[in-house]
Amino acid sequence: MSDLTQLIKNIENWAEARNLIEGSTQKKQFIKLMEEFGELCSGVSKNKIDVVKDSIGDCFVVMVILAAQRKKDEMLPSAEITDQCRYFNVDIESRLIESLSSLNRLSYELSSPENISALFGLFFIELVEVARYFDLNIHDCVQAAWDEIKDRKGRMIDGVFVKEGDL
Repeated sequence: MSDLTQLIKNIENWAEARNLIEGSTQKKQFIKLMEEFGELCSGVSKNKIDVVKDSIGDCFVVMVILAAQRKKDEMLPSAEITDQCRYFNVDIESRLIESLSSLNRLSYELSSPENISALFGLFFIELVEVARYFDLNIHDCVQAAWDEIKDRKGRMIDGVFVKEGDL
């Protein structure tokens, strides 16, 4: 099992090999992040832990791609931050709404040259907290997402990677 830093490198290499970093845009990747977040909300509302785990990992994968597009390594949180996150007895619905707020602020900053690492960090913390609510570990979520995509093939269509099964 890889540590989070190695998983990030694996995801970056995977995305580079599929032209997701240079061949896509930050806006298209942000829309993908919103799609994955929607799946996370659906999993939470239906109490489907397998969907929650998959969606958290998928959100993280897209965050890695966005960070690589901006060429800012500091945007991704360190593995140590997961140990600093603590669930504050906030209901899961409030946690998701707070996540949406972080995503909303992030959407306004995508085209800005400003450092948006704090917003990435906020959203990452929310993902960690949602994972903990369901007794999941963020590393396990990312590892599962990596295991699912590592051999995935497909092609870029209008700046969007379409997996082979959907072509």
